[in-house]
Amino acid sequence: MRTFDARAWVVWLLAGGVLVLSARNPLYLLLLLVISRIVQAACAAPDVGALRLPFWRLAAAILIFSTLFNLLTAHVGETMLATLPAGWWLIGGPLTLEAAVYGFITGLSLVTLLSLFLAFNAIVPTAELAGLTPAALYELGLVLLVAITYVPETARQFRRIREAQAIRGHRLRGLRDWRPIAIPLLVGGLERALNLAETMVARGYGATAHVGTPRPVRLLLLLGLGLALGGALRLTWGAADGWGFVAAGVLAVALAYRALSRRVARTRYRPRRWTWADTVVVIAALLPLALLLPLPGGAGLGYAPYPRLSAPPFSALAGALLLGLAAPAALEAAS
Repeated sequence: MRTFDARAWVVWLLAGGVLVLSARNPLYLLLLLVISRIVQAACAAPDVGALRLPFWRLAAAILIFSTLFNLLTAHVGETMLATLPAGWWLIGGPLTLEAAVYGFITGLSLVTLLSLFLAFNAIVPTAELAGLTPAALYELGLVLLVAITYVPETARQFRRIREAQAIRGHRLRGLRDWRPIAIPLLVGGLERALNLAETMVARGYGATAHVGTPRPVRLLLLLGLGLALGGALRLTWGAADGWGFVAAGVLAVALAYRALSRRVARTRYRPRRWTWADTVVVIAALLPLALLLPLPGGAGLGYAPYPRLSAPPFSALAGALLLGLAAPAALEAAS
């Protein structure tokens, strides 16, 4: 199985997320949803499937809730389906097909975004994600690594305990029946925590020398936070130049942490090298952003069912560009 660099996967996730948030066209959203499912099926490790969430059940629940909520609360549109009494608080009024379609598209956006995150989480190992943390924030990266791995490990432990109790004839019928499962699960969690603590101490965690923060770096951090806060205030007042201040603030903070990271020594066991396949994944993910978003109307990515429902447009060129996000699956199939 071909493995890609975690940085390439981060670019893939961010590009897909921006496209999902920018698109309201259900055809493009469905295309992105199918692409994310294909990429996960092609690139995820086989043993990850046992811990997957029931995605399609969750997706159906999100779509139904979003459609019904917008249908009952947004009384806008020309195609009336029914009318509720006006005295009913919040939901009283005409129920329109346009409102239902708009709610369905909103739910489809959430489902597609969730699918991208699930694919990213299933493909990229948590250790590589922790390795992307700046060296100056290595303690935060370690804490995030422990927190991320705790949930799936607890799920595995729960499944093992339940299977062992089922062999003994135990069945879950009420709250009292959870005792033979909850207590071993709690004890197992404490044992894993103690083993992790002993392992960290044996490897010298917490014994590193303190690295001071130089005054120029402190000033750069203050400048970055000030610019970000000022940009947020400008955006609150409706000024478009606030995005520039926010971007400048983020850049200043990033430069400050980059300077701090150079003062921290970090060793890597078998560091992974950037390959041509990683470059292909990054270019294929960024190409739709560079070519579609600057166009007027996002080349048909935007769509609104109001005031009267109509068929959403679809561009073959835009669809072909969005297929670039399926580059990891194509490279995996070709390897």
